[in-house]
Amino acid sequence: MPEISEAIRAFAEEPDRFVHEPPAPVHRIRRASFTLMLSPTRTMSNVSCVRTSEGELDATIAEARELVRAKGYTRNVWSIGPSTRPHGLAALLSARGFVPADRPPFESRATAMALVRPPPRPPAGVEARAVRDFDEYLEMWRLAIEVFNESAEAAAGWLAAAPALWEQLDGVNRFAYVAVIDRKPVGFAFAVGGPSGLLLGGGGVAAAARGKGAYRALLAARWADAVRLGKPALVIHAGAMSRPIVARCGFEPVCEVLVMEDARVGQAG
Repeated sequence: MPEISEAIRAFAEEPDRFVHEPPAPVHRIRRASFTLMLSPTRTMSNVSCVRTSEGELDATIAEARELVRAKGYTRNVWSIGPSTRPHGLAALLSARGFVPADRPPFESRATAMALVRPPPRPPAGVEARAVRDFDEYLEMWRLAIEVFNESAEAAAGWLAAAPALWEQLDGVNRFAYVAVIDRKPVGFAFAVGGPSGLLLGGGGVAAAARGKGAYRALLAARWADAVRLGKPALVIHAGAMSRPIVARCGFEPVCEVLVMEDARVGQAG
């Protein structure tokens, strides 16, 4: 069985360090002490790859908070893995008013996981493939909004960004997939390219179609693209729902990632 390399472990823990520069309207802001990712919806922003000291932590928080507010975002979370510095960052943030990110679409804990061997084959009668045209891409986004139970504000942000995001799908760094059963779209998935494999950027299946192999088909399609590109590995930050599913498909845990929300973002001052 192939082993998970250190490069893949690093990619799984902190993918924002390694993925190709994201297309607008997504933005990545790199600082010496952290990386900030800003999504197309103002309710989602993430600080990761934190490399600061306990003495400089308040200044780091202030800098991140200023950037988030200046861009008009109303929610911000911090992802905290084993490589984060200083040690004990979650407790230090908690003492400064941060709270576990347990309000959707965030979860307070994720498991960084990696797949380095072929996943199970999907059953017959389920097709997963790249999205073919913009109309299908929009249909996929509407399905994603339904599955993830997105707020009206978040849904509007993603749909407004769809034309720009569609233009960036190149089959090398950005991917979007649809799963089809009986000629009906029932599932969706995204992926982002990195130097050591593909990052699974979210996926789901309509409630009525679950248990029929659509998720496995979407996983197999992404694995096929990783192999095609000569970097056969998939990584994911798996939450409570996806963790058991991907584990059954051969993903192995790399580390735990805590997610803390800055409760002061969106407040004045």
